[in-house]
Amino acid sequence: MNMIRNEKNVAGLPLPNETRLVLSNILPSSELITCSFVLAFQEDALLLTNLYDRGWDIPGGHIERGESPAQAMQRELYEETGALIESPHVLGYELIRLFSKPIHYKYPFPDSYMVFYCAKIVRMDAFEGNIETKGRGFFKPEDAYHIPWVKGNRAFYEEALKWAISESKVE
Repeated sequence: MNMIRNEKNVAGLPLPNETRLVLSNILPSSELITCSFVLAFQEDALLLTNLYDRGWDIPGGHIERGESPAQAMQRELYEETGALIESPHVLGYELIRLFSKPIHYKYPFPDSYMVFYCAKIVRMDAFEGNIETKGRGFFKPEDAYHIPWVKGNRAFYEEALKWAISESKVE
């Protein structure tokens, strides 16, 4: 476990709060995981989805009833990019800790988690976009570093990229 970021009172979350971004190959308790994301690669090129509300971002989203975090990540990846992966590798998680429970709060309290995987893409199906995303794109490292998600989560990206490059050499 390697904590790479610790922030307090993050915008967009109920206040007061604290978040921790942690590199770890161990998932938190599944009943506390609310979302699942993936850094998916073709060799060293990162696959991103172009979301209408956030622009270029990593694929992922909320876990539906009865899904595991890995199943949710694979479903979201396909819905947002048309990509299929194999053997996802746990990259880490973000802990979200709230210090006051909002009325009608639907997530675990006080702690919930978003988990992150990295994986190698094995197939790309046709994809035109949908109500959530305008499309998909591949970003080589020199371009990925300009994407806001990568800028804000550089250590996660670099760890995933290192893994992707080592996996490409195994082939």
